[in-house]
This record gives sequence, C-alpha cells and structure tokens, in this order.
Amino acid sequence: MLDGKQEAELIAMRLGPPPKGYAHWTLRLLARKVVELEIVEKISYETVRRTLKKTGCPVARYSIG
Repeated sequence: MLDGKQEAELIAMRLGPPPKGYAHWTLRLLARKVVELEIVEKISYETVRRTLKKTGCPVARYSIG
C-alpha cells in the first residue's frame, strides 16, 4: 500500500512524459521508476495498476515494456 504522498508522486509521474526512449508509460516501467527514484522500497506493477485505477488516473498500457 502507498501513502498519500507516494500515490501523488506516482500519479504525477504517470501524467508526465515517459522517459527518453519510451513512447508511453507501462505499469512495469512505472513500478521500476518509483523504486529507482526511491519513492518506495519495492512495488509490484499490480499495485501500480490498482493505485491508478483507484484514483481515477488513466491506467498505463498493459504491455510488458
């Protein structure tokens, strides 16, 4: 589970442009980036999906990317 600040950072990331070299955000890419940026220690892409769905944020593409 994410706290409010972590959710806000995830959503802001999702609504922003994807990293250079990527056409769009994927759930796995978002999960990898929030760990890389030390927003959370670890997270699954499924937790990312549930968080985005719960908050009404457009869910990232489901490709494996």
